[in-house]
Amino acid sequence: MTNGKEEVNVEKMYGKESSLEKEAFLKSYHIQESGLTEEEANNRFRQYGSNEIKQAKPKRWYHYFFESLFSPFNSILLGIACILFYTDVYLADTPSYANIIVIAILVISSTLLEFFEEYHSNKAAQKLKELVATTTTVIRDGKETQIPITQVVLGDIIQLSAGSLIPADLRVLEAKDLYVGQSSLTGESDAVKKTVNTEVPVSELDSISDLDNICFMGTNVISRFCQMCCY
Repeated sequence: MTNGKEEVNVEKMYGKESSLEKEAFLKSYHIQESGLTEEEANNRFRQYGSNEIKQAKPKRWYHYFFESLFSPFNSILLGIACILFYTDVYLADTPSYANIIVIAILVISSTLLEFFEEYHSNKAAQKLKELVATTTTVIRDGKETQIPITQVVLGDIIQLSAGSLIPADLRVLEAKDLYVGQSSLTGESDAVKKTVNTEVPVSELDSISDLDNICFMGTNVISRFCQMCCY
């Protein structure tokens, strides 16, 4: 641990992929610049699965219901109802349920309104997310092909241009004056220059964001056309 943060061994994580020259990298990972065949891509997709970050399972309807039922407002009302039950029913000579019924109606109304609003808004957001699924350009069978980023597999040759979202951790194969925005990783707005072969020994780097021939999933290309390989 250093300054309260876990120390990252950049050389151990990315040393081999970053330090190899382009030709040695292609040979080491058996990568063809003509890209994968569809058969190879399908086999790797079945072997490694979808190219997406594992997310929590979607909530079921009853999760939204109980969250709405025990919201801060309803919790206060339920607490008041318990007190009224003790004073107006348990201790009273003549039990009165009027106030408890009013509170119960308020709780039920509040719960249903919040539940339907939250449930439907989350469903709508999920559908919108599916509609705007991002695609990327890969080389398959020697041809440029547009595919969803979830179908990118190990060994894919990916072509990116200014404004493109980087769909996976990639090694740069071809680039000229390539700049990448890494604010999603580092919070810094300045674009970072990326090159085909590293200009700084990996052993001298303190952060993975300093690697100059590796691009990371979720960052984006600021300028120039480039070609990269998913590893």
